[in-house]
Amino acid sequence: MPHLHTQPFTTYLAWSFTDVLEGKFKRRKQKYKHHDYPILAPLPAQVPRQTQMEGDDVAGPFIYFLVDQTGEVQYVGKSEEKNVLMRWSRPGDGGPAKRYWTHSIPSGGCVFNIAADLQSGKGPFHLRFVPLSDLRSRCSSALGIDPALSEKDALVKAERSLIAALTPCWDGGSKGGAR
Repeated sequence: MPHLHTQPFTTYLAWSFTDVLEGKFKRRKQKYKHHDYPILAPLPAQVPRQTQMEGDDVAGPFIYFLVDQTGEVQYVGKSEEKNVLMRWSRPGDGGPAKRYWTHSIPSGGCVFNIAADLQSGKGPFHLRFVPLSDLRSRCSSALGIDPALSEKDALVKAERSLIAALTPCWDGGSKGGAR
């Protein structure tokens, strides 16, 4: 599997997930209430305006990568939020906090994969990101991003192209995916 650090663009560190705390929480959104979510740590401290560890002054939209301790990409996603952490932090009930790390779909999602791997001794996991503008300026032809595409369409194209190129296992791969 290709490593993120071998790519022709620079990424920024948004967050590192290092532990799983005791307990569970529930999402408030109805379509996710059936899950008992694991509590990934460290929790966001500046709720809900947690700043990214790097690149807080970089404007989106973004493509983000969840990478393991070796730099292998496990998941690729996109964010139109002001910062990438807004895509991952959501309010929840139960447990020690009001907001938690959650990246979810109705059938599960990345947080379950992260928690399982952390509990089995793998980790930490790092959430890294790159602004779409950097991808468009540095590798648009390699990603098949036509300069005439709208920002929204270019974001979708960049995500799909990077998933195809990096083959992350949580994007529909061997661990059941997070899509």
